[in-house]
Amino acid sequence: MAKVIAVVDDEEKIRDTIKAFLINEGFTVVEAENGEAAIQLVKNQSVDLVILDVMMPIMDGFQALREIRMISKKMPVIMLTAKTEEIDKLLGLEMGADDYITKPFSMRELAARIRTVLRRSTPEEEREGLDELLTRGDIEINLSTYEVKVGEELLNLTPTEYKILVTLAQKPGRVYSRLQLMNSVMGEAYLNYERSIDTHVSNLRKKVESDPAHPEYIHTVYGIGYRFGKKQ
Repeated sequence: MAKVIAVVDDEEKIRDTIKAFLINEGFTVVEAENGEAAIQLVKNQSVDLVILDVMMPIMDGFQALREIRMISKKMPVIMLTAKTEEIDKLLGLEMGADDYITKPFSMRELAARIRTVLRRSTPEEEREGLDELLTRGDIEINLSTYEVKVGEELLNLTPTEYKILVTLAQKPGRVYSRLQLMNSVMGEAYLNYERSIDTHVSNLRKKVESDPAHPEYIHTVYGIGYRFGKKQ
């Protein structure tokens, strides 16, 4: 199942930007606009990690962190702020934050920090295979067992369909030409049959997409090939 990330920031534009990126990275995202709303999220929903802005009205991030730690001592929390003073970083860490990232930051850095904190906070007995699970929206690909699920449904993919899905899903947003996909999943001997990739993609969409005519995940880039990326 996709990890649930709570994004807590009073700026809607920042929440939307983080949410869009993390969903495309395979996370589930819930939102709160201030510390009090964040407390209710943690109390009432299953959350795996909290991204918590420091400077917020009603209840700031430090107060919210204190309350979260009273609810759960093990809840992973990454503090997010425009402040750069060393004392603020130390204060957050001393109060129990797992990591601290200052604005501006890259989305890829944030995603990397999230995965690192989640890995640290995952019990050792559950950690095996964590890096072998590729999650993109509702799609879950187990790279060890070659199983693919959409939600709770286990799909029956052909080896070629599986390879196409993994190739696309491992690099969301990258556009693959038909030749590149064919070479990746079937090898150079099949390059003369590059248009057959369209048939494999069509069959894959029927299994992965809820509405193959209007795909959420596997998109056609006309005149070039295909890319993977969940619509926001």
